[in-house]
Amino acid sequence: MSYKMVKTTNINKPLFLAVSILAIFINGFLTLLNLSEFYIVGILKQTDGYPFGSEGSLPYYYNTAELYSIVNLIWGVIILSILIFTIIITIKGQRKKGFIIFGATLLLTLVYFFHGQIGT
Repeated sequence: MSYKMVKTTNINKPLFLAVSILAIFINGFLTLLNLSEFYIVGILKQTDGYPFGSEGSLPYYYNTAELYSIVNLIWGVIILSILIFTIIITIKGQRKKGFIIFGATLLLTLVYFFHGQIGT
C-alpha cells in the first residue's frame, strides 16, 4: 500500500481572473509602449523631439536612435511573450500558473524600470 502526498492550491476564480486581467493589462501596455517606440524611431525614422546623443542624465540607450529602437524592440518582444503566455494561462484557467506569471510580470516590470535608470 503506497500513500502519495498531494498538495493542492485552492485559489478562487474571481481572484485568479482579477490577477490575470491585471497582468494582461500591464504586459499589454508595456508591449504597446515598446513596440510603438520601435516602430516610430526604428522604422519610420521620426526622431524629432528625442534627445539622442546629447549629454545629461539620460539612459545609455539614448546614445543613438538605432540603439534606442533595438532596446525597445527587445523589451517589446520579451514582454509580448509574457503577455501571450498570460493569455493562454488565463484561457486554460490554470490558477497556480496565473499567480506565478503575475509575480513574473511584477518582477519584469521592476527590472524594466531599473533598466531605464542605467547610465543616468
